[in-house]
Amino acid sequence: MPVRSYSKKLMIVGVKFSGKSMPKYFQTEDASLKTGDFCVCGFDDREETGLVASLETRSEISIKTGHYPKILRKAEPEEIEKWKELKKREDKAILLFRQKSIQHNLVLKVVDVRFDDKNNKTVFHFTSDKRVDFRELVRDLASILHTRIELWQIGVRDEARQVDGYGICGQRLCCAGFIREFQPVTIKLAKNQDIFLSPAKLSGCCGRLMCCLAYEDELYKELAKSAAPIGAFVRAKNIQGIVIERNLLNQTYVVQDDNENKSQVKQSQIIEMKPPEKPVPVVIPEDEDSSEDIPPDDEEPRE
Repeated sequence: MPVRSYSKKLMIVGVKFSGKSMPKYFQTEDASLKTGDFCVCGFDDREETGLVASLETRSEISIKTGHYPKILRKAEPEEIEKWKELKKREDKAILLFRQKSIQHNLVLKVVDVRFDDKNNKTVFHFTSDKRVDFRELVRDLASILHTRIELWQIGVRDEARQVDGYGICGQRLCCAGFIREFQPVTIKLAKNQDIFLSPAKLSGCCGRLMCCLAYEDELYKELAKSAAPIGAFVRAKNIQGIVIERNLLNQTYVVQDDNENKSQVKQSQIIEMKPPEKPVPVVIPEDEDSSEDIPPDDEEPRE
């Protein structure tokens, strides 16, 4: 009888280095570490104090251990106080940014702020519907904060990644959880899956097309090659008619005969199929939202 081998379990820790930042992930062997603790993490050239935001256990063979740096130790009381002071500085800086933006009549939405005390620099990330001239704003912020100011405009998808949250599926946002680089998402991906063009179902928290539309696109395109299109005439053992609906994953069709009776037919039951003379558009039911407000295709360049 073969001997079952068990892989080593690793504890992966999500650590937040400021009140506004996303968690970064580390590995630890300290079993006493728990959510809400403070720890010190090592980088190439420095050490930083962070708050333990999440804990999870993973199999050693399922991940590359070299991908996760290690937590060095638990934080000392003075390091914890410094982290809490940083959070207060962030709140004050964001409030100052909003006040000064209003004074200069700039329509900006600040997303987060990062302090680089080593280089005497403060970096703000913001979103805006258009390009803005913020030179006067930078001068005001620099005179009050006494640091070099950098303002970086980010897109709405990057904002959703920074803020974090949960999608309509109930899971954490993909952009905040595991997506490292955004890929173009177009309305064609939804059409490949025969999805009704409803804004409520297609747009994510950022207001753009959901990234998950691209996950199974290759599979849907492969299944569509051998599937009967909408509007095709099909003949099965006990029914013949026109395809009015189809489910590519289940390989099933809703067929309507000459008497407008509807039946479900499996792909394997089809004996004969004649494609439509011209493509038939997918009709959206009356209770669905109009497609006029479909979020735009994600074709803008990213910095």
